[in-house]
Amino acid sequence: MSDDTIQHVYLGLTQKIQICQKQLGQIEAQIGANEREIRLASLTKSEVDGLDSTVPLYKSVGKMFIQESKDDILRDLQKTTGDATSIIEALQKKKKFTTRDLDEATGNLKDLVRQTQASARAAASSR
Repeated sequence: MSDDTIQHVYLGLTQKIQICQKQLGQIEAQIGANEREIRLASLTKSEVDGLDSTVPLYKSVGKMFIQESKDDILRDLQKTTGDATSIIEALQKKKKFTTRDLDEATGNLKDLVRQTQASARAAASSR
């Protein structure tokens, strides 16, 4: 391979590695945010469960609050937990594929470096 080709392949692999690392960071952040949402919904649910049905409950909607029944609030919290859980599952799959891409690109880069070093040694020993 010519030096230009090697340099082009090297730049492409390092760029792919950087993109994969960035994507993994974003995926981890999204997973963390959804896990926090699940914990918050769980904590809110445990607090609401301890309240009497006659206690007025309010839900935040933008800058205002709307009174809702205990059952409606519990249903919303359950839906929030379910949605966040399914999002986390999808993100885990995406993380698995991105990690595989990162490992593949890293392996290809290592192979390229080894190949380049071997050809450099061969060229130096033939002189």
